[in-house]
Amino acid sequence: MTPEHSYKLERLSSFTVLHPGYSAALETIHRAIDLGDAIGDSCGSILLGDPGTGKSRFCDQLRSEYPAAHFDRLDGDEQQIIPVFYCRVPNDSTVKSLMSGALRLLGAYREYQSLEALEHCLLHNLRKCQTRLLILDEWPHLYRTGTDRAIKDAADFAKTLMDFFQRPILFVGEGQYEYAFNCHAALADRCPYRAALYPFSLASPESRNIFAKVLRAYGQFLNGELGFEEVLPMTDEKMVLAFYAATGGNFRGLSNILKEAVYTALRRNAGDFCTQDLISGCSTIQISTRLTEKNSFELTIGELKKIIAKNPKGKSL
Repeated sequence: MTPEHSYKLERLSSFTVLHPGYSAALETIHRAIDLGDAIGDSCGSILLGDPGTGKSRFCDQLRSEYPAAHFDRLDGDEQQIIPVFYCRVPNDSTVKSLMSGALRLLGAYREYQSLEALEHCLLHNLRKCQTRLLILDEWPHLYRTGTDRAIKDAADFAKTLMDFFQRPILFVGEGQYEYAFNCHAALADRCPYRAALYPFSLASPESRNIFAKVLRAYGQFLNGELGFEEVLPMTDEKMVLAFYAATGGNFRGLSNILKEAVYTALRRNAGDFCTQDLISGCSTIQISTRLTEKNSFELTIGELKKIIAKNPKGKSL
């Protein structure tokens, strides 16, 4: 792969389409952050969504709105400054292992510390690093055992963080775990701001139009930013149906198909982006949310409509 191709694929990977659902979620979380900053308190917020709906991209965008982590000289010593501390909760974590991992990221982990000592050390280092926003991604990994004890321990830890960190905190996870916040009233009340990201749908003219606008934005990006002289009509009826059948409206699936198809087009080096690139991309990668095992970009409009009509969100077709 040439450096130019790498650069273009990197740009495509970071391209974000601000569709209405994404923008509404961003507005909600921004309100929580702004309020927390204004009153100097840990105004909690929760971002929910199925896998592949854009939660990680959402977190990346929030992080990009703050200065990058850096070192400043304070009182004659170099101090690491981390305006946004992002921590992804590993699978099957406990509260103690999560705090240990967070402290390792902060370069402040010490072995054989009690739970209380870890809490104190984590809060101390977040303040020391002048952290203004804490993002805890995949928070429901703390609930995977499904026990009341695991849920209670996670809730108690979250309450401790919000009571003593006194800066905005964003919890991120799948929507099915929202109950774990709501079953503890003290925790639910500390997270009044809730936002959710959903798969795209074709169930109504409005939702279909949103999906078409996302595809149009990608088409314009391929043409205007990546330099393809010719780009297939991304928003004609067949393309809209084909993209939906290939992804089930899943944003990550859409992004993955486009990245693979663009890579194919760049390797062809013909200056255009065509249907054959999408056929190749769809046949090369696996997408768990696809509605058919067939290559949707090789199907007719009638075949695509039948496939999508079997999906609950495609009944209007």
